[in-house]
Amino acid sequence: MVPSKWVRQIKRFFEPKAIVLMYHRVADLPADPWQLAVQPNHFEQQLKVLHKKFKVIPVQELVTQLNSRTVQSSTVCITFDDGYSDNFVYAKPLLEKYACPATFFIASQYIDRKQLFWWDELQHILLDSPELPENIQLSIDGTTYSYHLEAETVLTKRRSMQQKAWVAPEHPPTRRCELYLHLWERLRPLPDAELQDMLAMIRTWAHYHMKPEKINWPMTRAQLQGIAKHPLFDIGLHTVTHPALSFHPEDTQSREILDNRDSLNKICHHPLNMLTYPYGDYNDATISVVKKEHLSAAFTTTEQVVTRRSDPYCLGRFQVKNWGRREFEARLSQWAKSF
Repeated sequence: MVPSKWVRQIKRFFEPKAIVLMYHRVADLPADPWQLAVQPNHFEQQLKVLHKKFKVIPVQELVTQLNSRTVQSSTVCITFDDGYSDNFVYAKPLLEKYACPATFFIASQYIDRKQLFWWDELQHILLDSPELPENIQLSIDGTTYSYHLEAETVLTKRRSMQQKAWVAPEHPPTRRCELYLHLWERLRPLPDAELQDMLAMIRTWAHYHMKPEKINWPMTRAQLQGIAKHPLFDIGLHTVTHPALSFHPEDTQSREILDNRDSLNKICHHPLNMLTYPYGDYNDATISVVKKEHLSAAFTTTEQVVTRRSDPYCLGRFQVKNWGRREFEARLSQWAKSF
């Protein structure tokens, strides 16, 4: 007789599963430590695979299936987080070409800001500046942090190549990478006002005056409206300032989500009821806010398929990296078999 545990596992293996893909950027970047970007030519190869072998459906359709416990196999949803302008410039035309619906989850404070997201600016300051002071000392959240770059103040060609190849949070190949990782970890939990103050201090310390390319900026209001008006696309919530929610009290989390919804409603002119957690970070208080505000679904960064048994407020997604067709197909096959 087959043990009941094995029977359950066999049933779970064969039950219908949907895959939700998580993108951030469609761009060709010289350095990408968090592997957030997919080159446009690779993105097109990925869309060709999805168009040919899967049924790409809107996220809202998946949520409707989940509510009726009728999730279908071989279905895929496409999501984008943050709201980079390259989503409009490069991703949108390709999604239109292959008739693939997508949902863009937007951190509303950054819209129309002619500056980088904070993690990108920190990367440019520390990893791209030709020369930095040897010592840095900051008071972060009441604790003094200091670091010495020692002999690595000048950015040599060899160090630049090492840094461009680095994938965070793997072992940093240079002291600049190590400093970047330390500061990223310490800044991420801060309230936005404190984070921006720290970033300004780091900018001043580094004598940073570089002007990034516009393609690396967040979307403009006009770009966001262009996406929101398109029948293939939906807009979702991603908080106002992109905080790590679990580090903040429930009332702060509530303001981040509700103000985000209000701001995006004014731009997009239609109700928004789905959320992705910044950094995939949330806690019980976050879930309480999401339920209280009657959002229909919320997505994490946990890599797991969606089945009829999935919790609508902890839905998994798979981060898509800069893969060509064969690697992407292999990953999809692997994800489709997971449970």
